[in-house]
Amino acid sequence: MLDKKNKSFSSIGIVLGETNIDQYNFCLKNFKAKKGDIVTTDTKIPNDEGEIITVKVWGKIMSINRSNMFFPNEAAQELTNEDIDIRNTILPMTKDELICRVQILGYTHINDKEKLKLKTLNYPVNPAASVNYPSSNEVQKLLASDLGSKHPMYVGNLTARKDVDIFVDTDNMVSRHILITGMSGSGKTVMVRRAVSELMKKQYPILIIDIHGDYLGFVSKAKKYFPDNQVKLFYPNLTVSSGDKEIIYTLIEKLGKSLTEPQNDFLNSMLGKVEYESGTLCNYIKKLIKYSEACTDDRNAKKNGTSFNHVKAATMYVVTRSLKHVLKRLNNMEQTNLRHRNNLPHLKFDELPDSSSEPEKIICKSQLSILYLKGYETLPAGAIVSILMDTLFKHRAENTGEIPPFMTVIEEAHNFIPSRAEDKDGIPSVDTVRKVITEGRKFGTGLMLVSQRPYRLDETIVSQCNSHVIFRVKNERDQRFIKNILENFDNDDAKQLPNLGNGQGVISGQIVNFSLPVQIKFDEHLINDDLGDENFIDVVHQWDDKEIVKQRKKFSKEFEKISSSDMRRPN
Repeated sequence: MLDKKNKSFSSIGIVLGETNIDQYNFCLKNFKAKKGDIVTTDTKIPNDEGEIITVKVWGKIMSINRSNMFFPNEAAQELTNEDIDIRNTILPMTKDELICRVQILGYTHINDKEKLKLKTLNYPVNPAASVNYPSSNEVQKLLASDLGSKHPMYVGNLTARKDVDIFVDTDNMVSRHILITGMSGSGKTVMVRRAVSELMKKQYPILIIDIHGDYLGFVSKAKKYFPDNQVKLFYPNLTVSSGDKEIIYTLIEKLGKSLTEPQNDFLNSMLGKVEYESGTLCNYIKKLIKYSEACTDDRNAKKNGTSFNHVKAATMYVVTRSLKHVLKRLNNMEQTNLRHRNNLPHLKFDELPDSSSEPEKIICKSQLSILYLKGYETLPAGAIVSILMDTLFKHRAENTGEIPPFMTVIEEAHNFIPSRAEDKDGIPSVDTVRKVITEGRKFGTGLMLVSQRPYRLDETIVSQCNSHVIFRVKNERDQRFIKNILENFDNDDAKQLPNLGNGQGVISGQIVNFSLPVQIKFDEHLINDDLGDENFIDVVHQWDDKEIVKQRKKFSKEFEKISSSDMRRPN
């Protein structure tokens, strides 16, 4: 046992001869500590009055090196070549030297018993001092007291010590923005579920942008686990206002056929003439198509006095065709989303309310709102998120009193805020999220960005995230991005990222006082049962063609027979 929970401190090593105010090395007793453990050493330092006082210096073990000077490489090579068991030699096996490097976290006064507030160390620790292993109770007391949070949030336990619970500062989480990243399957969704679950207990409003259905478990199990909360599940309705003409143009430009300059001029002129009154974007595009076709008919009829006498009929035709293509794509996305919803008949989906006139139906105290975007391509999804977030932000910024502070969770954030290197200009949500993340702290519109590819995220937006939870990351570009962009993340933290286990992450930034390796609590009961681990082998084994497929195959065979029997030849 490394630790007895109630035994205050036990000696596990001795400080080596060279120290400084940032770190020190010590020689560790065998098997008495692990990487990531928190340790202490008592040392003498001068206080502000010039007196010499004894303080307790806290630190975190960042690395452990093991060596045996009595077992040189030449001996290992000889044993290998001759196939000799070391136990049959006089070579020592118990002379290992364990050297730990400790990052200094700060110090507390020896007489502090309850409130352990870390202070910055400004004098090196004593060489040859004893290094101690504090009890779990002492570590717990330090973490809780030093955090000083009015609303602590339980997220899991210290990776190196399972009986030390880890809490983060909820106030800083909801106001100063947080990035959660890591490769697929590393634990990002586990962390989001944990945070959302705790925020719901605090009655804090949450909006989740969910493109996969990872959070539908909150809906199906709301009555059992969150009886005091409202959980709303919305499907999108791409409604834009007259002030969103730029978004309309972007959608038509990006989703439609490539247009020439004259064709773009005609499209812009139509956007200025065809008023957007109310309804969905699809309805507005239908009005544009109708107007364009009318203009084409007038041009073909060579009517004079119209606004577009200078525009060729062919130009109008190309624009009409492009609008029809956009309409078809949008309708296909709506139908795909509908099919996904139909596969979840036990869940109640509501159309997303108008965020301009009815924001309180989306954001209100004790409510979790989930926007289900499955089936939508990146650009339309970005437009939906942009319009929604921009309108809700305005309600908070203009202090209308209609909605309380809230947090927005953006899953697969690289789709909504891609970096400039991604060459995805025109995603409407980029500018909106950038505005919210730079000004949101003042108005209570916190963001939680979730992505498995951090290097694909907009650098300006990510730099505004003051807290981070980083799970396993093996891609070198992602690792470089994390080290370069996240100011609270040091090299020692980055080195351990490729080797983290499932659900293990490094929490840093303003929701904790110093970076902590944490095993996030897995809320298994919040998993959506409909989206478990699919067994595709069984799916294929039980597959049966639907009736429409059978009819198509039957028709194809019959047509093939007719074709092969037709032996007619041209005269």
